[in-house]
Amino acid sequence: MKAIVPSILAAILLLGATEACARQTGSPVQMTVQVDDAGRTYLVAAPADTGVAVPLVIALHGGGGNAQTMVPRWIETAQREGFAVAFPQGVGRTPNAGTWNAGGCCGFAMTSGSDDVAFIAAIIDDVARTRRIDPARIYVTGLSNGGMMSHRIGIALAPRIAAIAVVSGAMFGDEPVPLVPLPVLIMHGVRDDIVPFNGGQSPMQLVARSQSRPFREANYAVDFWRKADGCDPTPSNTVNGDVTVETYAGCASSSEVVFYRLASAGHTWPGPVVPEAGLERARYDEIDATEIIWRFFSAHSR
Repeated sequence: MKAIVPSILAAILLLGATEACARQTGSPVQMTVQVDDAGRTYLVAAPADTGVAVPLVIALHGGGGNAQTMVPRWIETAQREGFAVAFPQGVGRTPNAGTWNAGGCCGFAMTSGSDDVAFIAAIIDDVARTRRIDPARIYVTGLSNGGMMSHRIGIALAPRIAAIAVVSGAMFGDEPVPLVPLPVLIMHGVRDDIVPFNGGQSPMQLVARSQSRPFREANYAVDFWRKADGCDPTPSNTVNGDVTVETYAGCASSSEVVFYRLASAGHTWPGPVVPEAGLERARYDEIDATEIIWRFFSAHSR
């Protein structure tokens, strides 16, 4: 795992922004891949091919959502910065209400045993066949159930993934250690009333019925990745009003673990985009999750 030196990173980002003007990421198109003899769909948007390999961000919607709900959160940043972005569609009893099999949650994907790790691996392969993707810069992020799935993908596909970012997700306490260190960013609202900050069954009965095991607390996930990455046990802390950022450094292979503790946030993707319909709660504008996550991803390559 390579961390990009800040001065070099600034130059790379400036070059990326300049190139992006010449190769705008297009509108998403729907693609289909075969997983266990079933067709699974995803949306993908990528810049015009200029002969330069670009990063790929895979963005997973929340439980009960669909691929389209994540597009407004990522398409503008992808167009500006010139990277490819894929929006997978979860499975559910109705076409537009998808879930992910993250182990202890959620819903139809979990009870049907959906192999969503294989699905994401198939997306990576499929995008790489049709677009010029940098295999050292493949990233996964997700909200809620999609965040839980990001944890699972990060563990299962660690050798192929450069970093993950989890928003309002959780782990379940029985996860294996990934084969290689992985940079991880976690954001969680202290007032989350769907995936509780302190863990347990969801206070929302619809979600609680979709769980097979209690959620572990947000700090458990932070500690899991800190230990997996061999980071120093004591973080550096930055407090800016409502937002506390804990950064765990000294990790193996230049990885790092960064935790955003959001004191007044509920269950939401922070930032200016209107929340998803359904389970996501009111907006939280203290930070912009997409911009922070992209900066984190930009600093890491495999």
